[in-house]
Amino acid sequence: MDEPDRRVRRTRNALHRSLIELMMERAYERITVSDVIARADVGRSTFYAHYRDKDDLLVVSCAEHLRAEIARSPDRGQWAPVRVMLALAAGYPQVYQPLIGPKASITALRGYRHSVAVILREHFAERPGPEIDDLTVTTLSWALVGLLTAVTDPSAPVAPDAAWRHLESHYLNRKPPGSHS
Repeated sequence: MDEPDRRVRRTRNALHRSLIELMMERAYERITVSDVIARADVGRSTFYAHYRDKDDLLVVSCAEHLRAEIARSPDRGQWAPVRVMLALAAGYPQVYQPLIGPKASITALRGYRHSVAVILREHFAERPGPEIDDLTVTTLSWALVGLLTAVTDPSAPVAPDAAWRHLESHYLNRKPPGSHS
């Protein structure tokens, strides 16, 4: 009974891996669905059974990958997804640079930012406390993409721990303007 699920996971992983490998070789705009399915050795109808287009593949597969990595992490704190993303970017800069680096396409950048926002929204929705509005999630996701860019900078990468400490001390633990203690 688990066999179809394994086949689906295997197919989706192959397509995701193929897209990322191709993005490491050339610009996102120059990659076609035909390139992805040829690399993954998957049929066109199989691709379209899972994804609308390559943009959908990018957003959905990045979100699935991030969810899996966050689930594997022993960190269950409020900001666990942020720490996991920083560690992943530092560990695999060659994968992140085509997504968010200086040569990333706007489609790839926005797609990855959208994946980050989806993950943050899901994470915060599962936690007790005040609801975090969409504008805050959007702002935080763009800030996190900027921080990930610094972590993956080939000329002067910022260590993930230093990036986390900076984010935490300058933005996450501040009181809102006008609040008094």
